[in-house]
Amino acid sequence: MTATSDRAALRAQASAYLASLFALGRRRIVLLFALVFAGSLTEAIGIVLLIPLLGLMFAESTPNTGGFALGRLREAVGPGSSSTQLAALLGVFVLLLALRGAVAYLRETRLARLSYDLIDVWRARLVRAVAGASWRRLQEVQPSRLEFALTSEVARLATGSDQLLGGLVAALQALVMLALALRLAPALTAIALALAVLALPLLAPIARAAYRQGQMLTREGTRRQTLFSEFLAGMKLAKIHDTEARYVGEYLALSGAIRARIMAFVAAQARSRNAFQASAGIAAVGILLIGLTITHTPPAELGALLVLLSRLIVPAQALASGGQAILTMLPAVGHLAALEAQLGPAAAPRDGESVAAATAGPVALGLAGVTYRPPGRDRPVIVDADAAIGAGELAVLMGPSGSGKTTLADIVMGLIAPNSGAVSADGAMLGDDESRAAFRRRVGYVPQDPFLFDDTIRANLAWASPEADEAALWAALAHAEAGEFVRALPGGLDAPVGHRGAQLSGGERQRICLARALVRRPGLLILDEATNALDRAVEDRLFETFGHLRGATTILMIAHRIPAGFPADRRWRIDGGRLTEER
Repeated sequence: MTATSDRAALRAQASAYLASLFALGRRRIVLLFALVFAGSLTEAIGIVLLIPLLGLMFAESTPNTGGFALGRLREAVGPGSSSTQLAALLGVFVLLLALRGAVAYLRETRLARLSYDLIDVWRARLVRAVAGASWRRLQEVQPSRLEFALTSEVARLATGSDQLLGGLVAALQALVMLALALRLAPALTAIALALAVLALPLLAPIARAAYRQGQMLTREGTRRQTLFSEFLAGMKLAKIHDTEARYVGEYLALSGAIRARIMAFVAAQARSRNAFQASAGIAAVGILLIGLTITHTPPAELGALLVLLSRLIVPAQALASGGQAILTMLPAVGHLAALEAQLGPAAAPRDGESVAAATAGPVALGLAGVTYRPPGRDRPVIVDADAAIGAGELAVLMGPSGSGKTTLADIVMGLIAPNSGAVSADGAMLGDDESRAAFRRRVGYVPQDPFLFDDTIRANLAWASPEADEAALWAALAHAEAGEFVRALPGGLDAPVGHRGAQLSGGERQRICLARALVRRPGLLILDEATNALDRAVEDRLFETFGHLRGATTILMIAHRIPAGFPADRRWRIDGGRLTEER
């Protein structure tokens, strides 16, 4: 990226971050600033209180205080011996410490709450964007990219937010102490400020390096997450083909490259920090010499000034470190915002209406001139498809692999919208996202690759119909030829299925998925090669069951083969995206 594009991206990322921060409530932020200011003020007052304390402790008169109000605290405590005045000033000092502690407690707890609220906001935004995105948009986003964003990028956001809020604390502390230092010794403080301004250009290279570090963490971190996700998904093949070492080597090589860049940046930060501390020490010696030999500043005031300026080093370093952390964080904000935009405006997730919708009876379907071309493809995969399925009919769709069967099913279910043509359900056009989403509440779907959640059989069935009672669950299992083997499992319905159903065989997983679709009592049941993992005897019994379901629900069955004499009402074949009805 060029410097100009970097600056534009930086402005956009900072704007997105600040907008999300202020969306948490401006009053909260104002109160937080007030607490930060109060804490900084009490700390600075405690430091300046050293002037009369040092004078009393060393029996030194402090006549030339420059009219500084806190320098007159010795007079404010009233007449009395030096011991009495010292005790009174020490009492004030202790009270200031207690006040500072109380303010610091409120400040830190509110800072932490604000930081966590901000992280939760970004996490919720992305999850809602995923939940509300169209199927077409979801297919354009790598799952590993989403996983990386919700874990590593959000973690960087947490670190950067902490550093940002800590930097604000440091900035206010520095301003308060600087104001008091100017009041105490204007000339010496002005010299210190001039030296600081001269040193600012030295920070520019490390700032640019911090932003590029953030870009690298987003780019290379996503690559590493993708590599590991592919390794897990292909673990079986990796073991069969004896390629585990290649995967491990690639992953470790990429991790090593990321680590080397991180360490190079850490080394640059350390050099910058050491140079800053050395410069600050040299400047302090110079100010001390000027104060003693030129401005003739009283020792007590000079000592307090040096303490103030030395305390400025800590917030200045915190401010610099915070700035670098923020610059490193902002590419993560840009990544999250880009993902959110790519997924599209988040629709409100719909829930709680599935059962009512699923009991509405079988659906009559119609397709008229439907054509669909996926993004990035030159040719359509569905071409001018016309079809009609009556309510309660059983239709079969056959065709070779890659012919467009699953894509056509996705269009029928309302997951994706055709580029042209129309889809209707019971005579009503499914012409927008709202109508398609409403229609999907009447659909039951069994995919070719059976997916189960890492939970019990009961919980997996309840995903489709949370209100279904135990009798309905067993009835659905019986229709799916799964009741017998579920009863034989330890725990029955409450038996765990493992990660993605790993504790069940492929055929058992597929039958549980079929039962999950049936317990929904759908108006349309779509079976996407849902019997491919079953043995021939169970498959034949299921085909018989599907025949018995005719009339109760509309069925669209995608299959490579069907038994001879299977009572399908309609049969279609698709090849090269073109749909023809077989008579």
